[in-house]
Formats: sequence, structure tokens, C-alpha cells
Amino acid sequence: MKTQYKWALAASSVLLIGVVSVQQTGASWRDTAQSTGGTITAGLLDISAGNISFKLDGLKLDNKAPGESIQVPLPVINSGNVQMNYSLSNVVLNGTTPPPLTLHVAKVATTADCPATGNVGTQLYDGAMAGANFTSLPQLIQAGQSQVLCLRATLGLTAVANQKSDATFTFAANSVSRT
Repeated sequence: MKTQYKWALAASSVLLIGVVSVQQTGASWRDTAQSTGGTITAGLLDISAGNISFKLDGLKLDNKAPGESIQVPLPVINSGNVQMNYSLSNVVLNGTTPPPLTLHVAKVATTADCPATGNVGTQLYDGAMAGANFTSLPQLIQAGQSQVLCLRATLGLTAVANQKSDATFTFAANSVSRT
């Protein structure tokens, strides 16, 4: 037998052994496991203040002097079927030269617990209205339940006549699994 054929035969034998061994050891690269099971539940997350276009008409500082304030309740309703955490994520003051405003937000038991003046409830935020948030203090509401926030807006001491602004309050909510 010629040397070339011997080398070809030897090479094909090595290749055949390599293919067979890869197929035989291929199982060592696979693994399976069974899940112990679990339940995936879909739900509806729906935060509202009573209707789609809720306006805080009572939170107006018309004809107020610097340092004066107004306080109004804001219902936060979990209209969905899953428990949720919510928070005030931002307040934007709209207008060319908005007046200096501060915001105090407290959680109270009922709308009656938010009178026109005074410190009430559990404080969630107290500071400048522009950029206000309490994202570090998310509030838990069970499905179908509600909470009441008491909002107090105060006109800053440096406010001048004819300054105007509307405020846009943005709330964030996320579902929370039951433990």
C-alpha cells in the first residue's frame, strides 16, 4: 500500500474517532430541569382620581398674597384588580414666569381630614412645587381601594403681581405582587 493511502486512511480513522467521541460526549453539554411550578397572573393596573380629566380646580391661589396658601384633598383610586405602589413623580409649572410656589403633600384618612388650612396627616413631601416628587416613598394601595392626599400650595414671599402658572402633576404606579 502506498504511503499516501496509509496517511489518508490514518487521517480518516482519526476523523471518524473524533466524530464518534463528540457524539458520545455531547450529552455532557446538555442539562434539563423541571420547574416546581408557579402561577403567572395577569391583572389590570389603573390609577385614577375619579375621572379621566381630573382637574384640581380648588388648588388656585387667585387673589392671594405672598405667603398665603390653599389646601385641597386629592383622591387616589386603585381602580384595577392588582395592588399597586404609586408616587408623585413630577410637578411641572407651566407659564412664562411662574410664581415661586411651595407644595406640601400629606396622606390623610378621608377628604374631611384635609381642611382648608393646617398641617395634617403623614407628610410625603414638603418643598418647591416645581419638580416635586415622593418617588422614594411609594404608597401601597390594595386593589379596589383608595387613599387621600392633602395638597397645600403656598405662594412664595418673592411673588410679584401678574405672575401666573398652571401645574401639571404626574403620578407613577406599578403593580406589586402579593407575598
